[in-house]
Amino acid sequence: MLIVACFMALMVRIAYINFSEFSAAGETQGYRTLTIGASRGKIYDRSLNKLVDSESELIAAVTPAIGSEEYLNEYFETDALKEKIEKGFPFTARVDSEINNEFIRTFSVPIRYSGDMLATHLIGYLNSEGTDGVSGLEKAYNNYLKQNSGSLSVSFDVDAWGRVLAGMDKYINDDNFNSDAGIVLTLDKRIQKIVEQELEKSSIESGCAIVMHVNNGEILAMASVPDYDPDNVSDYLSADNSPFVNKALKSYSVGSVFKPVIGAAALENGVDPMAEYECTGSITVGDRTFNCYNQKAHGTVNMETALQNSCNTYFINLIMNIDTDYLLQLCRQMGLGQGDEIADGISAAEGFLPSAESLELKGNLANFAFGQGELLMTPVQMAKAYHVLATGRYIAPTVVMGFTDSYGTVTEKGNGVAQKVLSEETVATLRQMLLSVTEEGNAQNAKSELVGLAGKTGTAQSGIYENGSEICRTWFSGFFPAKNPHYIVIVMNENGEGGNTDCAPVFKAICERIVLDSD
Repeated sequence: MLIVACFMALMVRIAYINFSEFSAAGETQGYRTLTIGASRGKIYDRSLNKLVDSESELIAAVTPAIGSEEYLNEYFETDALKEKIEKGFPFTARVDSEINNEFIRTFSVPIRYSGDMLATHLIGYLNSEGTDGVSGLEKAYNNYLKQNSGSLSVSFDVDAWGRVLAGMDKYINDDNFNSDAGIVLTLDKRIQKIVEQELEKSSIESGCAIVMHVNNGEILAMASVPDYDPDNVSDYLSADNSPFVNKALKSYSVGSVFKPVIGAAALENGVDPMAEYECTGSITVGDRTFNCYNQKAHGTVNMETALQNSCNTYFINLIMNIDTDYLLQLCRQMGLGQGDEIADGISAAEGFLPSAESLELKGNLANFAFGQGELLMTPVQMAKAYHVLATGRYIAPTVVMGFTDSYGTVTEKGNGVAQKVLSEETVATLRQMLLSVTEEGNAQNAKSELVGLAGKTGTAQSGIYENGSEICRTWFSGFFPAKNPHYIVIVMNENGEGGNTDCAPVFKAICERIVLDSD
């Protein structure tokens, strides 16, 4: 009977434990996990230099113990640190140097956007939670970048109240955190930096610049000003000059940078470039009179000297002798009047190419001769056009070279085959003429003693007025080296004085630094 009584007492005690706070405490005893950081698919330049996550910070996972205080005093107020230690809960801290001992383990965590980030407009930014892209490549490739996300955390053995158990190891949970998978862009980080620095130093407050390689249409640099901080986008919502807009993808009136296109059509139509024309400073077409700049009479000119002096009347006279259907066909072969998807989900505007019916009106045709009237082009389209002028071939522009897996192996996507548009004779003539514009003409702010630079200025009326004055779009478009082009360079100012004043110096500086600067 005594044994039975003891056994019954033991059963009662077991039942009490199972339904009491001791049971609850046992169930909660286990692990406590601290999140150290989260990663996202990478974005690289053409040489696998990181354009995001290029800097990192140190995060320490701390086991609360008296011995850990001495390593963290400089990062916390004394009372706050003491309270954390006494509570016994594990915690994280940002530190300046690595601390690795029995109490503390330090991890390097990438910072998505650093202070010297490049190509902000192209890359875009994330939402406030850092989980989804809002603009640019972050948005266009959001699913791919999220699929290649990862996380890093540390787990601790804890008691029922969440306090770390002394003498127990930490458990590191690495879920794809250090994967190298991501997008590989055509951008060259060195050239991108050059372009952004030269725009920042210039007088251009709102505009852009593009550098494109002649071999394959790959865009090596694309920069827009003003810039913004992707970590603090709210600070720029009311800023002047639309800092969130990528100006390289917008369409604008173009002015005289379009004249070489007219010259190319004339040469392909068999027009003698040495044929002379007498410029009196103005020309009447129908019931309208068109003037050269400041009604200046250039006298006797041919195609080359007309380009050097940006003579409007020469090109108006010239376009009247070119088959309009052929001219429009050539423009379409250069990619004008159509949008450009430079990456999946990122497109430049279509611009506007006048119709054949519109150009039947002689006044419209005259405006078209020097890039005014209905014609609108994006800087990307301008790069395509000057690629044809420099090489005779058309190829679609792109900013995405391919993708890399978690081991860093790159798979390139390719960019099609270039299509012949102009004859070799026409290209050779245009190269020489556009070189003479900088060497002897009205674009001598783009003349270089280092390398032959070929190109053309443009100052276009926009039809938009501010404080009683019309805003002008100013341009410099060209290529180098002039005799054997490797690069197409486009510079555009949304509100400028003149192409030679605003844009030519930036063009020259970019070209010379590409030649001189090295990593």
